Amino acid sequence: MAIKLEVKNLYKIFGEHPQRAFKYIEKGLSKEQILEKTGLSLGVKDASLAIEEGEIFVIMGLSGSGKSTMVRLLNRLIEPTRGQVLD
Repeated sequence: MAIKLEVKNLYKIFGEHPQRAFKYIEKGLSKEQILEKTGLSLGVKDASLAIEEGEIFVIMGLSGSGKSTMVRLLNRLIEPTRGQVLD
C-alpha cells in the first residue's frame, strides 16, 4: 500500500522562542526540567511515523502525553516547531 501520511522528526514546543529548548532536549533533560529552566512546554518530541492508505491508526497515551497536540499537528491545525508532516 501507498503511504498516505508521513511524519519525520516532529517537535512541538509551546512558548516564546521555542528554539531555546533544543539545547536542553539534546542534553536529555525531561519535559519537566525543560519547563522549569525555560518556561517552554514540550508537547511532542521527535515523533516519526507513516500511515498507509486504508490503515486504521490509533494514538493512545496518558493524560498530558501529547495526543491532542499530535492530532492537531497531523491535521495542520498547528504547525510544528521542527520536523515535517508530509501528505
